Amino acid sequence: MTKVKSTTKKGFMDGYKTYDPEVEGYGNSSQWKKSFNFRMGYDEAKSILSDENPYSILGIFKNATMSEIKKAYYKMAMKFHPDKNPGIDTTEMMQKINAAYTILISK
Repeated sequence: MTKVKSTTKKGFMDGYKTYDPEVEGYGNSSQWKKSFNFRMGYDEAKSILSDENPYSILGIFKNATMSEIKKAYYKMAMKFHPDKNPGIDTTEMMQKINAAYTILISK
């Protein structure tokens, strides 16, 4: 007897159940991937920052290149990541960092 190989390629999360707080339970991997790849919209980012300068939040100059913007974003995201700072509520700062990055890459 010969084994037949499956031709469908599986992703790393296929078959795993992941927790979905909106459903208050575990969802499938495609739902998790969809929510993971969600990006903040420009209008939502503008409303989060209101009058704040996105350049000052990321600590860069206005003439920064795209690579400098990305480096500053990753640096600030690591600095204020909730896993790196247990016990400190970093949610608001992470939202501002994500909003600033969204606005700057949209230009």
